[in-house]
Amino acid sequence: MTLPERLRTGSPLVTTFSMIASPMIVELLARAGFDAVVLDAEHGPLGPESLNVLIPAARAANLPPIVRVRANEPSLIGAALDVGAAGVIVPQIESAAAAAAAVSAARFAPDGRRGVNPYVRAAGYAAGVEWYPQANRETAVLVMVEGAAGIAALPEILAVPGLDGIFIGPFDLSQALGRPGDVEHPEVVARVTAIVAAAQARHVATGIFAPTPALARRWLDLGVRLVAVSFDTALALDGFRAARQAVRGPGDTPRVLP
Repeated sequence: MTLPERLRTGSPLVTTFSMIASPMIVELLARAGFDAVVLDAEHGPLGPESLNVLIPAARAANLPPIVRVRANEPSLIGAALDVGAAGVIVPQIESAAAAAAAVSAARFAPDGRRGVNPYVRAAGYAAGVEWYPQANRETAVLVMVEGAAGIAALPEILAVPGLDGIFIGPFDLSQALGRPGDVEHPEVVARVTAIVAAAQARHVATGIFAPTPALARRWLDLGVRLVAVSFDTALALDGFRAARQAVRGPGDTPRVLP
């Protein structure tokens, strides 16, 4: 089943954001049973060289790799897909025109304007003409609705042809609602609920970030189709701290980096 199909049907996907540029982390996430991995090239130190290693590692582990690109820039979107990303998350979308540009950058003609190169990894290094429509069908495009402008333009964004999903940034959403950082405030939860309902009415999937498993379960209960639980860095730190505290006790002072 392709990633767009999984976003539309079947059980919701549970994933996490990954900023650690190691294929071992990708393999561990697959071993732990995550449904996908979001490789964070926006806030993480992941560039083309890292993605060229991490995406094949994810594919080898049957873990769909989704790349959050640094910006709504066709070359960045195309480069991630050329390496073999199953989909992209495009940040800071504030209008239907911006959402349409993101979709166009991820689709070959006649559905978009993605640059054509049959010799890249995603094309098997020697694609025939049949690969281009197949790539269009199998590539998922999600855009991030994070701020006040994106929220205001949500009806128009949801109507963009070829859009597979919107990804809600709850922290930026809380800021836009005057509740910075309080992602569990009733106003924030109510707005997330309204966004999910609006997307469902247009048959568009929703994704969202959840800093904790408890909040992830809450979003899933709302009908969100993809939930990214925390970051690999935070999950690793939590595990390391728990192991240290189990030995030393919770009163022991952890080391602070300079």
